[in-house]
Amino acid sequence: MATFYVLPPRSVLEDQVAGLLSRLLPGLPAPVDAWDVLVENFAAAAGWPEDAYLVPRDDLPFGASVEDALADCFGAEPGDRIIEVRGAPSKLQLA
Repeated sequence: MATFYVLPPRSVLEDQVAGLLSRLLPGLPAPVDAWDVLVENFAAAAGWPEDAYLVPRDDLPFGASVEDALADCFGAEPGDRIIEVRGAPSKLQLA
């Protein structure tokens, strides 16, 4: 059974990662593809299951139900879990 995490749009995710990196490493630019690099490295380092999929909402076709879009575009099947993450993560406070 696969698990699909439907996330906020990619632009929101990229803004959040860029904001985090700018607070952690002031003055250093974030890579253009920071979100993709971060997720790929976290997945490898954490040993996330092969059947866990992170899908930004804007990767789904507009107007289709989430279930139909995941089935058509990402191969979701009956019985797969769908977890919808709404809104942007809260701001990280660093001292």
